[in-house]
Amino acid sequence: MIEVEVKAKISSGDEVSERIISLGGRHVSDEEQTDIYFNAPHRDFAETDEALRIRKTGERTFITYKGPKIDDRSKTRKELEVEVADAETAAGILESLGFRRVRDVLKERRTYSLEDFTISIDTVRGLGTYLEIERDLPDGSDYGDALSEIFELYRKLGVSEGFERKSYLELLEAEAE
Repeated sequence: MIEVEVKAKISSGDEVSERIISLGGRHVSDEEQTDIYFNAPHRDFAETDEALRIRKTGERTFITYKGPKIDDRSKTRKELEVEVADAETAAGILESLGFRRVRDVLKERRTYSLEDFTISIDTVRGLGTYLEIERDLPDGSDYGDALSEIFELYRKLGVSEGFERKSYLELLEAEAE
């Protein structure tokens, strides 16, 4: 699967929520998420632009691998994800294989659905509020149309600046420097 995603820092999640609903969006969920990021023993994911995380969201836990970004306008990348039963056991397996825990990213996420898009308003501890719009496509798909549609949706939502290609992990690491 390819995750076509664009993220922007915003000042007001409430304002954007109202605009999403006015465009026909449907509120899906509100949840707290904890993302535990790891680095590999055989290569540095910061250098290869990859990511490996365990996400705890509600009662569910996922291991996610994200490949390098494939363009210079968005966060579009290959994504592989599998649900696991227990975050600490999964972390123990990765650490036993030599993977090193890098950082936890904590956020409150409000999710909406609009046509083929998933829209998230994230309040990230230590960073502020961000709007993410994404669409999943089969691996190997031409994602240009989806990317154009995402930027058009940002326009309709009144967001024209603050676009960010760095992950929350990268932004938090830059803040720590």
